[in-house]
Amino acid sequence: MSRRLALLIATYEYEDAGLRRLTTPAHDAETFAEVLADPSIAGFEVTTLVNEPLHRVGRAIGEFYRDRRRDDLTLLYFTGHGLKDDEGRLYLAMTNTVRDNLLFTGLAAEHVDQAMEGCASRRKILVLDCCYSGAFPAGRLAKADPSVHALERFQGRGRTVLTASDATQYSFEGGGDQPRGRAAQSVFTRYLVAGLRDGSADLDGDGDITVDELYSYVHDRVVEEMPQQRPKKQDDVQGRTVIARNVNWTLPAYLANALASPIATDRLNALAGLARLRRVGNEVVRSRAEDEIRRLADDDSRQVSAAANALLTTPQPPTPEPPTPEPPTAPKPPPAPPTTPATRVAPAPPTTPATRVAPAPPAPPRPADPARPAAAPPAPAATPPPAATPPPAAEPPKPRFAVRRLASHRALLIAVLTTIALATTAVVVWLNRDKTEGGSGANAKAAGSVITGTAEKVVLSPDGKTLAGFTTGAAGERVRLWDVHSGQEIDNLAGHPSFFAFSADPNTIALGTDTGAATLWDRRTHLVRATLEGTNTGPSLAFSPDGGTIATASTCACDSPFDNPVRLWNTADGQLKATLPGHTNGVQDMSFSRDGRLLVTGAVDRTIRVWDVATGRNTATLDAGYAAVFSPDGSTIAAGSSYTEKISLWETATGKRIRLLDATGEPVSFSTDGKTLITTGFDRKTGQLWEVATGELVNTGTPDGPWTVSPDHRTLAFGAPDNTVQLVNAATGEVRESLTGHTARVADLTYSADGRTLVSAGADGRIRVWPTG
Repeated sequence: MSRRLALLIATYEYEDAGLRRLTTPAHDAETFAEVLADPSIAGFEVTTLVNEPLHRVGRAIGEFYRDRRRDDLTLLYFTGHGLKDDEGRLYLAMTNTVRDNLLFTGLAAEHVDQAMEGCASRRKILVLDCCYSGAFPAGRLAKADPSVHALERFQGRGRTVLTASDATQYSFEGGGDQPRGRAAQSVFTRYLVAGLRDGSADLDGDGDITVDELYSYVHDRVVEEMPQQRPKKQDDVQGRTVIARNVNWTLPAYLANALASPIATDRLNALAGLARLRRVGNEVVRSRAEDEIRRLADDDSRQVSAAANALLTTPQPPTPEPPTPEPPTAPKPPPAPPTTPATRVAPAPPTTPATRVAPAPPAPPRPADPARPAAAPPAPAATPPPAATPPPAAEPPKPRFAVRRLASHRALLIAVLTTIALATTAVVVWLNRDKTEGGSGANAKAAGSVITGTAEKVVLSPDGKTLAGFTTGAAGERVRLWDVHSGQEIDNLAGHPSFFAFSADPNTIALGTDTGAATLWDRRTHLVRATLEGTNTGPSLAFSPDGGTIATASTCACDSPFDNPVRLWNTADGQLKATLPGHTNGVQDMSFSRDGRLLVTGAVDRTIRVWDVATGRNTATLDAGYAAVFSPDGSTIAAGSSYTEKISLWETATGKRIRLLDATGEPVSFSTDGKTLITTGFDRKTGQLWEVATGELVNTGTPDGPWTVSPDHRTLAFGAPDNTVQLVNAATGEVRESLTGHTARVADLTYSADGRTLVSAGADGRIRVWPTG
């Protein structure tokens, strides 16, 4: 049977008079020991050492890590002084530690690392709540590096390391032995205890507190109280590590609000959260979730009750790691060395969601779901919901285009172009086969941080803090939202990537519905704030740069023309601000200029229209197709479509064509400096990089998998067949780095708006976040 063991070491009295006596370690260790030992919270077997000399502490650590089983959970905690010698080595100060003789009197970080390395446990937690300083006696000067680099000293598989800080808070330099400066107040352990004791660190509300949740909770509160102190974390652990139960668990507020909502859509969305709690929660949580699902099975809404009954009759897969104080974990497979290419797996074709058929409107011909206009036979209509099956005579004219083709190969682009901050994140990559084959070698980079979850498409919010992942399956088309910093899931909603948009306001997102209307989702309340009517399919969505306005329009590519005005809405209250008439078929693209003064829309009626947002006036109409993007300064529009032979550049102010590029397909994005343009073929299997000033082709490529480009168009990324992510110089095709970590094909990639973060979604159920600058 697995055990949960904790060794807490606190030192605040020192023989060396130059080491300041600390006032909090004894209290810190005592309160942390109480909460860890509480069987209702964490259930650890706790040993505490206070003010002990080096030889006793060293022996205790050696015994603590010896003879452990693989499924044991170990936690080593230290609070006191951390000392950095003049060679940069880290020591933990014991009562008999002498700063002039750290090698023989201080607890070397290297020795702790060796003890952890020899431990068989696959789940080892190390917590350092230290006041770091230089250990320089009088007359010696400190080295320049102010960081301790504590995380680097405790790297290893099966470990999670938390540190209260990584900077030296004061030093012993100058003319005396007394420390200069002020040691950081110990708020780190206080919040560790608080988060566990009252359950407030249960950030996802599933009844259990993981190490990741605990760190995120503590980090945010420490930084809020003491901005100069920055906690750090590193981990290399298979799965999640549950450290405690939430003894005060109640149904999360967003689920409680949704379940009490009179809006059936809110109650329907709540089922996804309840299903997750029933799958991953502890016994109390699973029981409550089951009760709520059974209650919804008798809901007044037939759609809600049917979905609830479907959940109740669907067998639940066994939970791989039950979130209890002693969670069993599956054996961790030996990882492949970073320099050895993984088994090559041919990338699977992208999943194409089934066509939805919207309810027939009373007026013009009912538009079907949006499609990429193309010379292809019409897609077969999907089966309508049981209660809404119309008689054959009532069927509207079928659209002449494959309805989901647009969504399948440009879903990410449409979602990205709806916000100005992400207007340059859709991408292209050039594959240099000679240098990228295998994805290994000296340029291989280790895996980045990981979010557990599956997604076929991913999009980052404009501020880079929230990640949206899109999936299809038995539960239909879903949008999952994760906090990028903590990796915790925030929301799980019904929605499709073509009909989704992030606002600059982090509390607002927009989603299309099965009826064709758009909804504004409030992330604070987890409820629908407003429903934006007037669209029958789609809808196409775009937020203004400040997030105060959203534009909507129907997307149907229909045989018969129909009036399709673009509507502008106030995102605060969902009130209609303006109606922009002119388009006579489905709107495929729309985006605001960076200053928010102009809106460009492209439709199946083969026109691209430029609108003055303030007046609602149509300032220019381009006979250019339906795909269009603004240059960063808004002075130029790149446009093209399957209707046009070539992609062209247009002057925004006059509507005059500037240049015709020798390219077929669609524009993707301008670089942040406006000097280059990315274009892609209709099948998204080719890409071209163009110099805007001259219209000259810089490079052409054919990637083997999903691809994206940094906002400055200097670095191109693609998911290679060997499951790596390759970073390539856009102009030369030279491979810069190979990112290893995924164990199955890479499904999608996206850059943050500032280009400092790359996110890759894999078919292995992992989403990896890679710092790029």
